[in-house]
Amino acid sequence: MEVSIVDKKRLKAFINFPDELYADDDNYVPYMRADIKKTLTKLLFKDKTYCAVIVTDNGKILARTLFTIDKNKQLKSDKCGFFSMFECVNNQKVCNALFDKVTELMREQGADYITGTYFPYDQDNRRGILYQGFDRAPLIFTSYNKSYYNDLLENYGMTKQKDALEYTIDIASVDYARWQKIANYSEQKYGFRVDTLNVNRIDDDIRDVQYVMERATNDIIYQDAPDIEALRSIVKQWKRYLNKDYILIARSNADNKPLGVAVALPDYFYVFKKMNGRTDLRGLMTFAKESKNIKSLRALMQYVLPEYQRSGVAVAIYKRMYEAILNNGITYMELGTVMENNPSGNSSILAMGGEVARIYRIYQKKI
Repeated sequence: MEVSIVDKKRLKAFINFPDELYADDDNYVPYMRADIKKTLTKLLFKDKTYCAVIVTDNGKILARTLFTIDKNKQLKSDKCGFFSMFECVNNQKVCNALFDKVTELMREQGADYITGTYFPYDQDNRRGILYQGFDRAPLIFTSYNKSYYNDLLENYGMTKQKDALEYTIDIASVDYARWQKIANYSEQKYGFRVDTLNVNRIDDDIRDVQYVMERATNDIIYQDAPDIEALRSIVKQWKRYLNKDYILIARSNADNKPLGVAVALPDYFYVFKKMNGRTDLRGLMTFAKESKNIKSLRALMQYVLPEYQRSGVAVAIYKRMYEAILNNGITYMELGTVMENNPSGNSSILAMGGEVARIYRIYQKKI
């Protein structure tokens, strides 16, 4: 058994390893191989801000992970090791060998903690190890893994840092009349409206979204709000998945000040699964065809200014989203992930009838 750092020659094998590991798992959704190769090539070999490690036996990959070093405000660490893209066969010795090497490399860079999983660039993307909710395929940008991963990490000495919760709302049983009543009352009392994304003034909308995110971010939320340029970059990466009906901004009627935002994405993981990771002509034709058949939606981001968090703004936003859901034929919806210690985020979803569908666990260990 050999543990080594990934070079350019072994990058393809690093990317393809999950396809072998999940070959018999109907819930597995492959990465878009060309996209992830482009991203990792930049991170590993151009920017050199990440490092990829693999465990092999006679040339066959048994485990992999990616990591970087950054500040962690929850752990009060200026140099924390964040790991992501963790995959491993069901073998504790293999897992231990992988993380022994990773923690050694992290300590060499001054890190005092290891935590994960987090996806590169965006900590809301594929955040945490799936701990509960293996009964159906993951929705767009959520984690999916072998159920034994939690045992592997705990046996290595990692402990729970926090859980992130993914909710589902039964669309068929939504009390729309109640939502409408609350939304109408709130909009009249506080003088606001809910707009959809305006592609003709997208820079203005990005600024409004960033304004709300920055002011609504607190110590509970795991990452600082992205700056304008980072948010533009995210929008650029996501542009093929965006639907303006699901990007909603509540604004004051008096001065157009943004009060709250929510972003949902159609479940393109359904399409990715059909594409089987291909972005060639056949894959693109599948994308065009199957995009019309998406029936699931994930609301992945909701922020409301602190002074409006009990005003009904969130309900008004989701009332508007619910109307778009009906118009677009969506039959299943998930919301999250929300950190378990975020009372405002969790209570607002529970008040709308949300039920926990999945739990993602973030692990930590002092190294």
